[in-house]
Amino acid sequence: MHIRESYFLSNTEPEIYTTEFENLRKSIFEEAKNIPKWGENLPTRWIVLEKEMDRYIAEEKELVISYEVAKQLAEKSSFPILEIESELDSFLKYEHEIGNLIFFDDIKSYIVLEPKWLVDIFRCFVSPLQFQEHYVEMTEWKKVESTGILRDSLIKKLFKKVPGFDSVKHTQFALQVMEKFDIIVKPTTCTGNEDYYMPCMINTFDFETITQIFNVQSKNCSRTSWFCLDFNFLPPSFFNHLLVTLVKDYVLCTDQDGRVQLYRGIGIFNLEANGCKKLVACLSENAIAVQVWEYHNEEQHICNANYSTIREYLINTVDFLQRRYKMNIQYTCFFKCPEGKYYKKAGKVSCDETGEHYFCPEHGITHSLEDLRKIWLQVRLLK
Repeated sequence: MHIRESYFLSNTEPEIYTTEFENLRKSIFEEAKNIPKWGENLPTRWIVLEKEMDRYIAEEKELVISYEVAKQLAEKSSFPILEIESELDSFLKYEHEIGNLIFFDDIKSYIVLEPKWLVDIFRCFVSPLQFQEHYVEMTEWKKVESTGILRDSLIKKLFKKVPGFDSVKHTQFALQVMEKFDIIVKPTTCTGNEDYYMPCMINTFDFETITQIFNVQSKNCSRTSWFCLDFNFLPPSFFNHLLVTLVKDYVLCTDQDGRVQLYRGIGIFNLEANGCKKLVACLSENAIAVQVWEYHNEEQHICNANYSTIREYLINTVDFLQRRYKMNIQYTCFFKCPEGKYYKKAGKVSCDETGEHYFCPEHGITHSLEDLRKIWLQVRLLK
């Protein structure tokens, strides 16, 4: 996206190239008008505050300042006392949008003057394998990889690696920022667990093993068809955002040992307090799939419940996350039979498929389209 224009001129003899200079000036002006915030009328005291912040960074060597310090600098810059907070917030939002600093109006206790400070925090927690050598001897890190639990002792150790980090002042702010970006989450559980979890760093776990743990193959467990969203491209981080959103809105399931059922690319949630209905959300290559498990006493129980609200929730959440993170990734809705492998492309049926039956290449038999759809589509009763 580089700007490419050719102008042949010389500044040693500008009088000869007056036309070329004028054309260059006009071209620069036209390109500049496309820059966000170009031409906005801003108070001159904002420039004074910018210089005050630059001076503060140079003298105090601070990469992060509190909101109260920012207010003091604004007072020095002749911000109106009665409206100092509202105008300071407008200034900080503007500076955030043009990339000069990092400010979150919903977490306004601190302002990050040097973005690298925040990058260093994220890097301490979310690192590729080749950068995790210094974590090998940490028993707490092994706990993260196996369960996702982020203990306070590990949080303190990791924060020590961030230059300019004051654990007393900055810890709560840093945790709030990581929660905001869905890097860590404090899930809702029936046990009242208050630990932070980091889903993106948990080791992968075999889905078939999970179904064995929950005895899904039992005759006393009915599985709905799969509802799938197939993307033309799906960044793994996007599913993490979705998984964290689910964790905030649904109660995470726990196993007999009290382990929260949260894995890399998989989350299992209780839809009822008694645990008889569970929602499982899974990530596969370029696809997200959800299914409901219903436990009952009678054998050969048929799942007749309607989960159209979950389908709508999933679609609305994916659309919201795309708007929030300014992403544009296309997807198509599909169904798949209950016993099908969600991570296999074979056997997926488009929501627009017509007819009464379809052939499932995964099982070599036909399935009823109505049975696949009725669970997830809204049923309208005719009067």
